Amino acid sequence: MQFASGDGEMSKLTREKDWTATALGPPSSWPKSLRTALSIVLHSKFPMFLWWGPELICFYNDAYRPSLGNDGKHPHILGMPAKQAWPEIWDIIKPLIDSVTEKKEAVWFEDMLVPIYRNG
Repeated sequence: MQFASGDGEMSKLTREKDWTATALGPPSSWPKSLRTALSIVLHSKFPMFLWWGPELICFYNDAYRPSLGNDGKHPHILGMPAKQAWPEIWDIIKPLIDSVTEKKEAVWFEDMLVPIYRNG
């Protein structure tokens, strides 16, 4: 798991997670494109979040971690399908995700309220 090298919390959690219990399976079977994208995310100082595959498996970096709250979604959403990780906003974000994945249309909203569960 050289792509998850480093001292950061999320690199460590990514290395330690039992990925065989997820839809992705063991990291040795992950496509190179996922390992490359995840390496970029984990080594970035900029807050980054990645959804991967048809189930939109969740990954994020140390800089993004504060966005998830102190007693909120971190660390249990690592490796979780998006629909399970974000049930409180799924009706808001699912159409946006579909626009990107199915219609190949980018989406952007400035100051859009998306009330996620973060700190209770």
